[in-house]
Amino acid sequence: MCNVNIPPIECFIRAEYLRNLEDSHGTVFPCLVFGFSSIPTRVPLFHFLMEDGGIWWRMPISAFCWKPDAEPMKLEDLVLWDSFSYSASVSVFYILKDKRVQYISRDKKTYTGTYMFTIDWFSGNYNNLDIGFSEAPGQHKCGHVIKLDNGNFAIQPNNRILIQDPSFTTKSGKMIIERKLNSNIWSVEDKPKWTCSDDDKYYYDIKEK
Repeated sequence: MCNVNIPPIECFIRAEYLRNLEDSHGTVFPCLVFGFSSIPTRVPLFHFLMEDGGIWWRMPISAFCWKPDAEPMKLEDLVLWDSFSYSASVSVFYILKDKRVQYISRDKKTYTGTYMFTIDWFSGNYNNLDIGFSEAPGQHKCGHVIKLDNGNFAIQPNNRILIQDPSFTTKSGKMIIERKLNSNIWSVEDKPKWTCSDDDKYYYDIKEK
């Protein structure tokens, strides 16, 4: 499943992306972004509808802006990672919805905006080979889609953003603890020490081997 629905975004498409980046720079057209493709070794690629009924597939986030005069940004300053697998999900987390966000890009600049939704990756069908790191604890990343104040859109992982919640993030800007990447796999069914009772009782016992 490489195609995923997203909350629809009414914005603009930069005309040069409709012209193979060869010409028409500086012109934009209204569009409606409605989904994306998740392909390993490619950034999330978005699908959109135009006013003439034309439908387009697989454009990077740098192709879009919500302010028609927004200054274009480099793709690598908008997106930190490529997609981690062919399988992805999209969630709008209620506690994050419309919250203020800031992130530091590759060029060490700070950008601010508003949270929109989150892309997360998983390995998908067990019959398919897991070719990436979508479920590796120390490698996996999600992607938070941000509506930037400068008129562009960005996709950033947890460790590059800060969220402002006026009622909870009262220590914003202060590092509470220096974080380390989690490398643990959490499970309670991977220990050989325990087994369930071998009978048909509803309230079964758990026995120690």
